[in-house]
Amino acid sequence: MNASKNSFRQMLEEDERSFPIPPDIEENVIGSLQVLTMMGHAMELFIPKAFEMFILTLGGTVKELDTATDNTAPISGGQSEDTGDDAPGSAPDNPII
Repeated sequence: MNASKNSFRQMLEEDERSFPIPPDIEENVIGSLQVLTMMGHAMELFIPKAFEMFILTLGGTVKELDTATDNTAPISGGQSEDTGDDAPGSAPDNPII
């Protein structure tokens, strides 16, 4: 298809020539996009650190976070890591407090 014969493209070009974008609206849109970009960068930097802070506040460690993400459950199934002799639902002999 020839681009010069595209009637929709010609209509779009005619509309752009007839009704140009007002500069103040264009500046407002660009300013809004810049603010949203800056907020996205700030969230990318601070949200993970906020989660780490909550985990550390609750008594966890960052090393546990790293090992938890590295040790995923095997796909093939396999034996569970819970090898205690306690009956299901019973309290352990040495609870961590």
